[in-house]
Amino acid sequence: MAYILKPLLDIRIMRQDRASGELTAARRAVRDAEAAVEARKRELADFERTKEERRDRIYDTIMGRPVSREKLDLAQEGVARIDEEGAIRLDNVRQAEGELNKREAEAEVARTAFITASKNRTKIDEHRTVWISAEAAEQERRTECELEDFTGRKQNLDD
Repeated sequence: MAYILKPLLDIRIMRQDRASGELTAARRAVRDAEAAVEARKRELADFERTKEERRDRIYDTIMGRPVSREKLDLAQEGVARIDEEGAIRLDNVRQAEGELNKREAEAEVARTAFITASKNRTKIDEHRTVWISAEAAEQERRTECELEDFTGRKQNLDD
């Protein structure tokens, strides 16, 4: 006789497979987000390393020379742009870290869903194991009853 909960077992297997795929995708997204954070941190570190040199070049073009107000304003604007770039790069790092935190939370949700799906499948598998052994015992009892029919000793099937 076929296992009566086979359709439910098939659904649980499908759910576990889907949860496994989602967990794998979530972990991959976490790795990608970690790589993005590291890339943004490297960009910020490169910027910090070259920031003073860039400022010094701007100041060197105007220091010790007579310059017009326009050139002075352009120099101040250049320095301000360098500072803005630093703020933007720092913001990029913070956004990447926020994205990483979001991906880690999604991975935790996916992990929990996978654990739940695995437990649900395990319950059905355990039931199936018990059912198979009970079915085997019932089949053996029926065989014994049939054998007893040939030996002459009668027993009720309800025993």
